Amino acid sequence: MESSPLIEKLKVYGVGRRKLDDIIFINDKPPPRLGVYDFDEENLCHEVIQSTCNIPGCDFTSESLLEFENHYNSSHRYSCAQCKKILPSPHLLDLHIQESHDSFFAVLAERRPAYSCYIEECKQKFLNPNDRLQHCVEEHKLPKDFRFETKPKKVKKKTKTKQKTDENAMCMELDNESTSEGKNKLVLATSKQKTFVKYSGRKFTKSDANKPSKDVNMDEVMADLKESLPE
Repeated sequence: MESSPLIEKLKVYGVGRRKLDDIIFINDKPPPRLGVYDFDEENLCHEVIQSTCNIPGCDFTSESLLEFENHYNSSHRYSCAQCKKILPSPHLLDLHIQESHDSFFAVLAERRPAYSCYIEECKQKFLNPNDRLQHCVEEHKLPKDFRFETKPKKVKKKTKTKQKTDENAMCMELDNESTSEGKNKLVLATSKQKTFVKYSGRKFTKSDANKPSKDVNMDEVMADLKESLPE
């Protein structure tokens, strides 16, 4: 008779493996979650090899493969081929290439919203970079001094004074060219006269300069010819 209440208690509690939300664990503390760590103690036995970054101009060296991968991902994986700017993600790299090195994008941005959000999942587009940054600060909680912000380069317009100086310089150049052409023409005209120089060397024939010149009477010559002809 005394063993019957003990057996009944065993029947109540002997239900096998209990779950964590069972009544019996209400007053107990929650069980801690212990992680499993694997420490490689053989590193000291291996030969340490230093790996050097193969990117030109980079002197980074590391003895750990994990450090080398972290360095490459943060410094060389998403870099612009034209200006060598380093960006943290492929989405920001695409935005940088479009907005900084694509002339078609500059024309498109003047007509419709073309500046995409810095967050890849967000598909909104804006008319200018200031509206985009304000959206990212308010909606996505980005800092106001977002260091990867890209702004279009402003083209400086020439002032009126600079345009006048340029026009004056062009007029001066044209005047100089016209005067130089006139000088060249004069030189050419005089050079033609100097090409035919009178020969002043020794002559093989006697000059007739000292002989008196005689006038020829054509009537007498014709009369002589008629008389010489046969009848």
